[in-house]
Amino acid sequence: MKRRILPIIILLVFVWQACEKEEENLPGTIYGVVTDKATGEHVKSAGVELSPVSLKTITGTEGQFEFTELVPGNYTLLVTKTGYADYASNTIEVKPAQTAQSDIQMELLPPALKVVDDNRKEISELDFGEAESDVARSFNLFNDGVETLEWQITKTAEWITQISKTEGELKAGATQSLIVTIDRSKLTTGVNSTTIHITSNNGSKQLRVVATNGTVLATLNTLDVSSIKSSSAVFNGEILTDGSPAYTERGFVYGTSSMPTLETTVAKITVALTENKTYSATITGLETDRTYYVRAYAINSGRVAYSTNEISFTPCMTLPVLVTHPIIEKSISGGQASLSGEVSDAGDPAYTGRGFVYGEMHNPTVDSDAKVEVSGTGTGQFGINLSELVMGKVYYVRAYATNERGTAYGEEVVLDMNAVMPEVRTGEVEIVDNTTAVLYGTIDNAGDPAYTERGFVYGTMLLPSLENAATKIVAEGTVLGVFNAEVSDLDPQETYNIRAYVKSQAGVVYGEIKTIAPEFREYMSLPMFVHNGHVYRVYPDLGSEMTWSQAVQACEDLTFAGYDDWILPSKEILNTMYLYKDEIGGFITTANNEYYWSATQYGYSSWFQSFSDGRQYCSNGRYRVRPVRLEQ
Repeated sequence: MKRRILPIIILLVFVWQACEKEEENLPGTIYGVVTDKATGEHVKSAGVELSPVSLKTITGTEGQFEFTELVPGNYTLLVTKTGYADYASNTIEVKPAQTAQSDIQMELLPPALKVVDDNRKEISELDFGEAESDVARSFNLFNDGVETLEWQITKTAEWITQISKTEGELKAGATQSLIVTIDRSKLTTGVNSTTIHITSNNGSKQLRVVATNGTVLATLNTLDVSSIKSSSAVFNGEILTDGSPAYTERGFVYGTSSMPTLETTVAKITVALTENKTYSATITGLETDRTYYVRAYAINSGRVAYSTNEISFTPCMTLPVLVTHPIIEKSISGGQASLSGEVSDAGDPAYTGRGFVYGEMHNPTVDSDAKVEVSGTGTGQFGINLSELVMGKVYYVRAYATNERGTAYGEEVVLDMNAVMPEVRTGEVEIVDNTTAVLYGTIDNAGDPAYTERGFVYGTMLLPSLENAATKIVAEGTVLGVFNAEVSDLDPQETYNIRAYVKSQAGVVYGEIKTIAPEFREYMSLPMFVHNGHVYRVYPDLGSEMTWSQAVQACEDLTFAGYDDWILPSKEILNTMYLYKDEIGGFITTANNEYYWSATQYGYSSWFQSFSDGRQYCSNGRYRVRPVRLEQ
């Protein structure tokens, strides 16, 4: 057994040495990623050269590169990319059958493109200032690199009208002079700033351009166009601010395209300068049915300001403008009415016919309803008397006027031929005595047809009328205003209701109800007297003597004919009653029974008066009472 093991071991050692020698000759790989040292972004399309074998490749979109099938040994890399500093690696050892990782960071070279002045000093701004004559400025592009630059310039500001050259090539170390030209009329008020962008294959720059407009333009507003006709219109504008220095010209521009200017206007319309900030101009010679656009403008120091808004309008034929006046004169019974209208605008072209249309349906027209023509032209009022109208009908009336464009109508008014009922009121009743009264009424409207009879109805029923058993009294006359009649057969014990009435062809109209109650008639028959300009009504003697406090209380408790404000007369009023005792009547004048209380006190006593001799006394006895009530 031992003899067999030894040969096997020798064989295994031989095989191992042979495999080891074969592995040392296997190829290796170098792999890496190229990135920007400052940003960490992948650098694509960079050239990678492997020495000493002089193999070359280009980095992919992710900055990757790879060399394969390399004989084990030491290598170096050279990485180049336009705009970047060349990169030479340290020695990279490639081992058999292994991949050597070699990531590379490249540094950007300073851009070769520079913006400089005539002394090759870098600049970042062109300042045109505010001088009106300063409209052109220059700057230079300088190639500070070793390769030719391809460059181009872009701008966005409208007021930069020209750059002498916007693209080209610039050799290493060379300079390109450029001129920027501006239009100051396009500057807004104050400081205007924009940026010129300069790009190249080795760097980019931005140049700020500044210009100041010292002129403050006027601000304007274009108002609605008015009086639009077939070939003319009135433009309206207003100055919101004068600007600085103040504007020296103002007016309108108009055209068939939106936002017209002095360069695109059909005609410049100037308007005289006044203190009024609103101004207008009448434009003629316009084309019918063509749309125009108008803007207000003003000029400050040669600069033009326009309103930010515009008004569009289309000249066209216009209808007349007219109104129908309300109907205020009519005779329903006569079937007549006076129609009136007014033309405020004759239209364009002017109307050739006018008049009124009427019918029993709303909005009558010249084509389907009755028409009455009224001669005349121009603006102003016109009218006509209409007859043969039917009582009881309602008509609708419109004024009209017709021109080439069509027919215009005024507002519709109503002509109501229904009978107008009279209007009557029942007045206050004047009581003469318990059986006699004067009745009053007032007619405010005679009606149409006018009333033919007036008077009163009265009776004990709740609602007296001509149709029930009420008594009728006819009052002569057919005019407006107050009328009356006397009633002399009233029953003192009955309560009567009274109404004024008027009768016309259309029917009967009644006034409100007035009531005469027995107690009221009795109250109205009570005697009266005047004291210090006031009228007092006197109640009958209460019939017995009583103390002063009882007298006061009796007056307060008295209610008669609906009145509860009876009082004991004062000392002065009582004396007036004595002076008129015969006219008033009902006083006791016999000795020892002729004394009446007054409401006036004196200390703990009260005044009373003798109605036999008129003397007044003060005591606490028992005397008679005559209550009074203030009428007016």
